[in-house]
Amino acid sequence: MIPLRDSEPSGITPYVTIGLMVLNILGFLLQLSSGDDLIDRYGLRPAILVGWVEGEETVTGIDPGYSNHNERVFEISFATAMLPLLLSMFLHGGFLHIIGNMLFLWIFGDNVEGRLGHLRFLLFYIICGVAASAIHTQMNVESVIPTIGASGAIFGVLGAYWLCFPHSLVTVFYWIFILFGTFQMRASWLLGIYIGLDIFRGLNDTGGNVAVWAHVGGFFAGLGLVILMTPKSARGKRPTRWSTIR
Repeated sequence: MIPLRDSEPSGITPYVTIGLMVLNILGFLLQLSSGDDLIDRYGLRPAILVGWVEGEETVTGIDPGYSNHNERVFEISFATAMLPLLLSMFLHGGFLHIIGNMLFLWIFGDNVEGRLGHLRFLLFYIICGVAASAIHTQMNVESVIPTIGASGAIFGVLGAYWLCFPHSLVTVFYWIFILFGTFQMRASWLLGIYIGLDIFRGLNDTGGNVAVWAHVGGFFAGLGLVILMTPKSARGKRPTRWSTIR
């Protein structure tokens, strides 16, 4: 199921959401011109982050995607451990990866930005992304495989949207073999299905190369942060109930 639009007007021009989309697209274009170099340098490697926290100087592991399945020694420093926490959020694994992430950010980000305000939303987005990376690291402490993508931060946006706009209607595109079409679904149900599937895949270790625990960590970080960061002027706002599609 692919969301196409929601029924909840944001009431603002979402400058930060647009800016984040531009940064993600620019990061992806740089990737296309640099091959795997940016992923190799700025992808989040949990073992390096854990090693830096524990005061290690190097870590050894197998990176199947970028070292031809050979054992490799990685140097640990502040730059190799901490820069990827931020920069990995602006790298993606392919066209479908970035298109999907930007679609979700565009549909749901403007509403959360409208609730928090521009600067608060920017800080919210970054913290959710870092929290998602921290949870992914905790669940994969020995991995040196680079993790990239904005999904953790965007799942933080979904968590905030789920809490603040549960009655919004989302137009969803579906396809089943040769059948396809659209229907409307309550946001609380749709986003609940998304996070529920990721929790199921994480518990059953069926996530494949998707960092499902980063999604889960980002979602619940967004749930908590939107409560803490919502300005007093917006706390009394009630979500629109059964809105009509714009």
